[in-house]
Amino acid sequence: MAAIYEFGGLDGATIQVASAARLDDFRARFFGLWPLRRIEATDDDRVDIAIDAISDGFHIRHGALEGGAVEVPDAAEAANQLVGLLAAELLSRRGDLIGTHAGAAAGPGGVILLVGDSLSGKSTLALQLARRGARFFGDDRIALAPGGFGGGRAPAAIGLGLTPRMRLPVHPGAGATLAAFVEGNAVVEHMDWQGEPTVAYIDLAIDAFPVAAFGDSAPVAALVLPRRRDDDADVLFLDDATQNEAALALLRQSTAPGMESRALVAAVAQVARAVPCLRLEYGSSAAACDLLCQRFDIS
Repeated sequence: MAAIYEFGGLDGATIQVASAARLDDFRARFFGLWPLRRIEATDDDRVDIAIDAISDGFHIRHGALEGGAVEVPDAAEAANQLVGLLAAELLSRRGDLIGTHAGAAAGPGGVILLVGDSLSGKSTLALQLARRGARFFGDDRIALAPGGFGGGRAPAAIGLGLTPRMRLPVHPGAGATLAAFVEGNAVVEHMDWQGEPTVAYIDLAIDAFPVAAFGDSAPVAALVLPRRRDDDADVLFLDDATQNEAALALLRQSTAPGMESRALVAAVAQVARAVPCLRLEYGSSAAACDLLCQRFDIS
């Protein structure tokens, strides 16, 4: 029998999920600080996302899915898929927000938004910065308000409180300090066919570094485009990127269910025009983090 779960929203209304999978079991693993509670079902319940049990797993229904539905083998994968659907539902209700796959951490001047392709080191850099005194805003999904809030025009980032993840083993360039932290505080989520850990998550309840709560916002201080160089451990530079370069990188990593495509392009360009855009190339994320901390007064 499906239970009704209520997740926080950014539009004043909650997101209702009817789920036969026990989502309570995956709070720390996937949902982090995203507000979640189980409520009593009534005939008047509005269901935004449905997760139904089937003979060999679960059937998930939501308009953001191709064909409106997908089947998954177990409850863990249902919860994993739900993270993206929650973000899609949240953004579909707000025509002024875009969703970005990025790492983010806030220093004294605002949020450093790390935008790049997979394996560019966004997650590691965001965690490194948080361990050095920045406030962790996310390592995967961040909401952006290109026009800011409260009459301000500066772009703002909004934290969704999602659980940070790390690929294992920790990249050698991350340094011994971060590797020791991950070993002592991360929970293994996936293992390969040989039983070696490949992905772990960090439970935000351990209070190991400052974290933005769900819905917390701060102005964007800069767009940083990271590129990790595995062929040169010593390479390290941070220089200006063009607005076009930054806008294209941001566009590749952004979605906006509540906007038309033309509006999304304009919103991304607006962000790139409004804040400093930087290109970061590095071999060691520990050294790159030192450089970012110097640039943005993080201590």
